[in-house]
Amino acid sequence: MQDIVATTVLVPEGWQVEGGITRPASQFYSMPVLLDVKFIAPDGRQARQFPSMSFEFNYRQPAQPFSPTSGGNMYLDLPQSPGAWLMDMSRKQPEPGISDLRLVSEAVVPDLTKQLQQNNAATYQTVQQSQAMAMQTGMSMQFDTQATAIVIQYTKDGRQLEETILMTWQYLVHLWQGQVTHGTWSIGEMRSLRGSVGSAYLNDPALQAIFQSARPNPVWVQEMNRYWSEIARILNKGGTDRRNQAWAAHQKRMQTMNETSDIIANGWKARNAISDAGHQRTIDSIHEVTPYQTPAGQTVKLPSFYDNVHTDNNGRYILHNDSYYEPNRDPTVNSVDWHRIEQQR
Repeated sequence: MQDIVATTVLVPEGWQVEGGITRPASQFYSMPVLLDVKFIAPDGRQARQFPSMSFEFNYRQPAQPFSPTSGGNMYLDLPQSPGAWLMDMSRKQPEPGISDLRLVSEAVVPDLTKQLQQNNAATYQTVQQSQAMAMQTGMSMQFDTQATAIVIQYTKDGRQLEETILMTWQYLVHLWQGQVTHGTWSIGEMRSLRGSVGSAYLNDPALQAIFQSARPNPVWVQEMNRYWSEIARILNKGGTDRRNQAWAAHQKRMQTMNETSDIIANGWKARNAISDAGHQRTIDSIHEVTPYQTPAGQTVKLPSFYDNVHTDNNGRYILHNDSYYEPNRDPTVNSVDWHRIEQQR
């Protein structure tokens, strides 16, 4: 990003700073930068900011883990829980010098979870509405977001250490006849504090002050906003492209991630704003629905990601991706006159 300083942070004298901001491959355009920084005291205490990440998965068309998806994310199956994901990643990419790694606890953070759910009220409502359609089409969605506190312990350089990781995450999955087929999930905010086992490191004033001292550079914020606006412009140009719909949903997640960051950091004010968030097409994309014109001239909004839609003009719809399928010739379908309808332009 033109070698711009992103954020300044105050660090105690004698502490070590490792990591920084990196740019992944251009295929991961939903994650233009990855911020991963450790602030380490001589006695092993540590504060760490992990990168925000977004993933996609499709059980019908699986791909190599961490490979790029059409939505600019990484391919990775939905984990059983944040703690399970963290332990799996730690085993696959172990940090040098660490041994005896174990998961101590994993628990929901109620206050922050409530705030996240309030911020995503519109998404919960849209998903709830999809349940009624599931009775007609067999398709439905599930969405959830939470803040989770994960406690791990391990040995490093002869020290018995404990680390508490605070993670905000969410998922939106699609189901066919009750079975998950594909979806997205993301980690919005992830940071940790570390100290000796049995110590009160969570209340350590030096560790707390590091996060509270972070100040984003306005020039960097402006550059990032310009990036998101340009991506939105490019993707919104082809409004019916399915990648647009997935990306519009990610833009909404990015906005929520920054709001969550404010809650956690008490002053981390960076915003990845969406310049045209009020545009109806973008809203439909966030909700992953597409407007269609019925033969009676009415507008209905149906789940996206389907190339063909038929209706019987009585409120029932068949959505599919088989260009050769014709419901009027299908003996398993009720003998009514089905009409193909097109996306509203």
